[in-house]
Amino acid sequence: MNLRSSALSDIGRVRPENEDSFLCDDAHQIYAVADGIGGLPSGGQASEMAVDILAKTFAKYQSGLPVDYQSVIEHINDKVFLLGRVLSPQFGIGSTLTFAHLTGVKLNIGHVGDSALLRIRAKQIEQLTTDHTIENEMREREARGESLHLLMENRNALTRCIGQPPPILAHCSKHTVLPHDRYLLCSDGITRYIAVAEIEEIILQSDDPKTAVQTLITRANERGGMDNSTAVALFFD
Repeated sequence: MNLRSSALSDIGRVRPENEDSFLCDDAHQIYAVADGIGGLPSGGQASEMAVDILAKTFAKYQSGLPVDYQSVIEHINDKVFLLGRVLSPQFGIGSTLTFAHLTGVKLNIGHVGDSALLRIRAKQIEQLTTDHTIENEMREREARGESLHLLMENRNALTRCIGQPPPILAHCSKHTVLPHDRYLLCSDGITRYIAVAEIEEIILQSDDPKTAVQTLITRANERGGMDNSTAVALFFD
């Protein structure tokens, strides 16, 4: 299979700075999106550091071989946490991190936070990650029979992020890639303002990943550009 990739990030129309970062490294076949947490100081530095350490880590490994992804995320979290102790001793700093590492026909995913990785296969879209939010955690606990009350204003608050006090538990998974699969890693500046069905339509109608990411970010800005928006697209032929 042939892989085509493209990535793009945009500040949007409201935020004073872009706190998103991304990685699109075809040489080591590692791809990522990180979204600095806006409610904490230095979100841009947190996301930039997370992606930078990720890139340097995979540059040390032999391409095409899987690694211990939980340990990689723990290492990144420790470094960002220590930086937070310096930059913001009272509150810390934080970022989401969602990455995909291709090893042969396997796509290995590491995920913390509420950025997303979606797959379009046979004209059907599926999110392969679960947002680490209070709302989702409450749903899981309710499914176990616990009676809980959720305040609506808190539902999107993160329960995990890069930069939190250790330990950190990431969501790591592995998926087989098939010909004609298309994948999207994106920050919530995309998923909050573009419906999943619309994302599917944009990606399926795009002839190449560059067009896909450009169209998604343009559409997010047309909806008001309330947040930074970042997209990394992977097309398998």
